[in-house]
Amino acid sequence: MFRLRLAGALWIIACLTCSGLLFFVFVGENLADLGILLQQPALPALVLGGAIVSLLIGVVLIARPGPVAVRWSTAAGVAWLFVFGSLALTSVDDPGPLLSSSMITGFGVAGALLAYRSRSTGRPY
Repeated sequence: MFRLRLAGALWIIACLTCSGLLFFVFVGENLADLGILLQQPALPALVLGGAIVSLLIGVVLIARPGPVAVRWSTAAGVAWLFVFGSLALTSVDDPGPLLSSSMITGFGVAGALLAYRSRSTGRPY
């Protein structure tokens, strides 16, 4: 059960990273003109959705660890790797977005792998 709660904590760290990116970078750098966020809403919406999903999975893994939570974590981890991993690969030229998207990808995928690994070891939840 400890491993699932640790996986939940990693998902919550991914949530905090997404939230920090959203509020400090997207909103903080555009305080003078928040209309810019509405002109190109895809990336802020993706980060906000990632924060919500990672928070929900993290809370479920901590509060009610079990096989269903592991399945949701695994499915979200695959999608997480695809979405945020491709985002990290597209920002290879710029170190700021590369670092933030790599951190988001790393924490989410680490949480999913740890939850999946705890399921495959056969230990009780």
